[in-house]
Amino acid sequence: MDTLSRREKEKKARETEIISAAEKLFYKNGFDNVSMDQIAGQAEFTKRTLYQYFAHKEDLYFAVALKGFKQLFAYCREAIEKGKSGFDKIRLSFMAYYRFYKDFPETFRLMNRIGYVKKKESPKQQEWLWFDDYMFQALADVFEQGKADGSIRNDVDAVKGAYAVAFITTGFFHQLSETGQTFTRHFNLDQEEFSRFALDLLAYALRPHTSQQKGEK
Repeated sequence: MDTLSRREKEKKARETEIISAAEKLFYKNGFDNVSMDQIAGQAEFTKRTLYQYFAHKEDLYFAVALKGFKQLFAYCREAIEKGKSGFDKIRLSFMAYYRFYKDFPETFRLMNRIGYVKKKESPKQQEWLWFDDYMFQALADVFEQGKADGSIRNDVDAVKGAYAVAFITTGFFHQLSETGQTFTRHFNLDQEEFSRFALDLLAYALRPHTSQQKGEK
């Protein structure tokens, strides 16, 4: 049993090393310009070893992306736990997304490439799909909480709301990543202040009309 446990630990450590090597090369050169040979060299393993862990380069990309999504979810979950109402939790999760974007800009850019990578059937792709569904369900649950406590409009479909705010915030941060410095400099805006303003604008669109509020101050 001890030997098996040790082997499993070694296997997990080796997989982590391969993911870290791929991550560095994807950051530096872009997904399209990296080969499995290069990743093997960076990780100091043979290419044959890589294929024992990952079906192909796309599978390895999803492993790297999944690592980023888990980091993002950890940021949001920590923020959500600090909120009292559903609305507070949604708003705090937006700000947590902003902190993640600021702390891990390269990871964000890599995650944002997910729509351009071929969706070859693979274990890591399936793991990412499961986790993606899990994140959306967690966000939808917060919407339901907000509707129940009166802090979020009761006419908002929770699942569609989760999809919509994720799509909008991701698009906002993508645009900020690509042209944000130029935009904010041209209009003499502080990027962080502008980001908070934009995210609050989205968050407050979810607030109920006065007639719908249930005794909230």
